Amino acid sequence: MQSRDLARPDIKDERREQILDAFEICVARYGVEGATLAKTAEVAGLARPLVRHNVGNRDALLAALVARYLERSYASLNALIAALPERNRVRTAIDWLIDPDSADAQLVHVASALIAASSNDPVLAAKMRDWLDGFVAQISQLVADDFPDADRATVSAVAAGITGIYFNIEALTPLGDVSALAVSSKRAAIMLVETIETSR
Repeated sequence: MQSRDLARPDIKDERREQILDAFEICVARYGVEGATLAKTAEVAGLARPLVRHNVGNRDALLAALVARYLERSYASLNALIAALPERNRVRTAIDWLIDPDSADAQLVHVASALIAASSNDPVLAAKMRDWLDGFVAQISQLVADDFPDADRATVSAVAAGITGIYFNIEALTPLGDVSALAVSSKRAAIMLVETIETSR
């Protein structure tokens, strides 16, 4: 009896992830507005009442997806930063970040859908702005680590430029082969870093 009861949370967690995976696919395909409970249930291979039972209504489903997306995004960036060498951190980060081969097309679609939906959802917009601000802050810190004597305004400008270049390439990866643009974009990001070096 006890072992059966102990197993239930694991099954519920697995079912919840199954539903969130299906909802993520739907958001990537149809956008936030088009990702209905019915479509999610169909992709998950579950009855619609099971979706509601395990995750809740559509608002709860969206909130859970956003939380999971942001958590994974933060973890991915933190892991990248932790793996950087002690020197030339920002150049290495640029090399690793601006790489269309490492982009996950589905997650790119999800991010685009969440950003688009933010225009009608102030709560979601605030979360996505915090996510963006956190990303820029991490890149700013890398620039500051490599160039401790650089003034704050220059560090912020270079970090903003790197961020814009990175997200532009990410957003374009669903088009297919953007490797040539990625190479030029990576060079443009490095040129921003070089403006600090030449101004010293």
